[in-house]
Amino acid sequence: MIGKISHGNSFGGCLDYLTRVKQDKLPLDKRVWSILDSDGARLEIGTEGWRKMAASDIKRPTLTRNKIKNPCGHISLGFSPEDAPRMTDEFMLEIAREYMDKMGIADTPFVIVRHTDKEHPHCHIMFSRVDYKGKIIKPVTNFNRNRAVCADITKRHHLTMGNDSLNLDAAKLRGSERSRVEIIQAATEVLNDKSINEWKLFRNALAQRGIDAYGIFEGEDDDKKLKSIIYKKGRHSFVASKIGKRFTQTPTIQRVQKSQGGGNSAIHGNHSRPE
Repeated sequence: MIGKISHGNSFGGCLDYLTRVKQDKLPLDKRVWSILDSDGARLEIGTEGWRKMAASDIKRPTLTRNKIKNPCGHISLGFSPEDAPRMTDEFMLEIAREYMDKMGIADTPFVIVRHTDKEHPHCHIMFSRVDYKGKIIKPVTNFNRNRAVCADITKRHHLTMGNDSLNLDAAKLRGSERSRVEIIQAATEVLNDKSINEWKLFRNALAQRGIDAYGIFEGEDDDKKLKSIIYKKGRHSFVASKIGKRFTQTPTIQRVQKSQGGGNSAIHGNHSRPE
């Protein structure tokens, strides 16, 4: 589990993003958002101007005191794809409420919105950083507390430990760590592309992003199976298990064509070779 802290001035802009205003003309079953919970906000979804009204409700406590910087709180909670089978709306809401309690987000208007447009389950919490009593909710700007809370919830609920590499600016990193993060970000983008469903396409897509991928196979001919992958960026190489379980055996790259390109030098035993 990962908590990504954001904030800003525009309550309306944040709610527009969370509730995907551009999808209003789509059928309900095509929309990628749903509201899990709220407090202090009138959510008359579908009526004219409902977002403006709800945003105004969430903003209202900030009007009781002098203006503060970034009054609109926004936190996204992301979960590993490995935890997806457990992530019912009820369980995700339980986690979100627990997170809010530990981060001191209380006695203030809020809305919790789940998104289904990514492979990893996630939800967004939008709230006023000024509570009903006019007090500023300061803990939500504490990144160390956020990490500690996420780690505690992850451990107690036996969730998969999150990796925030997708949110890092790789340009600010150096050496092997920069290469590792660039591989994670590029491979995640490729794996999320449902049109890339063969090993050759997977390798080509990574190559276009400056990354080489070499398969480690076991067996021969029809019994040949993909065991793992080695990713290489510049002069740095990583076996898939060292950068994340998702990047080793995945449905996207299980289908191995006999006509793949690549070398055949042996590695990790007589029956394993990278291609």
